[in-house]
Amino acid sequence: MDFTTNHKIMVEGSDFTTCRQKVQKFFDRNILVKYDTIEIKEEESLSAGSPSFMVMVDQGMEKNRKLINEFMKELKDCGINTLDELSAMDQGYESKTLHTICHLLDGFFGIDSAFYNLTEDSHWLSARLRKKINSGASGYWLLTVKASASSNPDLIPTLRSAANQP
Repeated sequence: MDFTTNHKIMVEGSDFTTCRQKVQKFFDRNILVKYDTIEIKEEESLSAGSPSFMVMVDQGMEKNRKLINEFMKELKDCGINTLDELSAMDQGYESKTLHTICHLLDGFFGIDSAFYNLTEDSHWLSARLRKKINSGASGYWLLTVKASASSNPDLIPTLRSAANQP
């Protein structure tokens, strides 16, 4: 069984090649998220000068928000409806779901990250940086990354990813 996912990674840099190197280095150094292959797709990547840039950033953040909402629904389906109930939560599926939600909110990159802002180490785009980019800052790129894992077929079904959940 293969696991394949896509990420949109926003990065600061003067050109695609510089940004590709930064993104590759990010994946090479990430000790928790390991893929067998990382393909950075130049033809699907955009500079901040592209009219589609901010639209694609917003779509990526919306995918992250939708994922959080789906995980929140999973918790509700498991009977977790209030913050007070979190302290009584057993370790297991529910706590791992909460853990994933927290990572998406706090900026910790994971296999579920649809959009990741490498510049701010976040799944979101701050108002300050949005304003800077919208005012004409050209040194930002949105790179499309296709990543896959297949070297350990016993591990792949255990990855905590929305794509692998019932």
